[in-house]
Amino acid sequence: MEHLRITVDGKAYEVVVEKIETAGSSASHTPAAAPVRAAAPAASAPAPAPTPAPKAAAEGDMVSPLAGIVQAIAVQVGTQVNEGDLVITLEAMKMYTPVNATASGTIKAIHVKTGDAVEEGQPLFTIN
Repeated sequence: MEHLRITVDGKAYEVVVEKIETAGSSASHTPAAAPVRAAAPAASAPAPAPTPAPKAAAEGDMVSPLAGIVQAIAVQVGTQVNEGDLVITLEAMKMYTPVNATASGTIKAIHVKTGDAVEEGQPLFTIN
């Protein structure tokens, strides 16, 4: 038997290791188990705060086509846009996705700000 010290996460543990004989040999004794100090349980991370549910889309709202992060907002409330104009740029998995106006009109409201995390289907802006 060998006495060994094993260090796990900065804590040292002393263990006794027995060499097991090959088949056919007769080991007549059973070694007593050496006391082993149990590792402290890992602290679990606190649960993340629940995110508020996105508001339901209303008439004139342009919704997010995917979950991502708002990288840029190209317009302000009151800006006149034409169908196809860039309004918001989203980033998801290091890919940038433009969100264009689906109709011509005036930006009535912007429901997000740069850096916001958005869910698929969440209203981004309103055109009237």
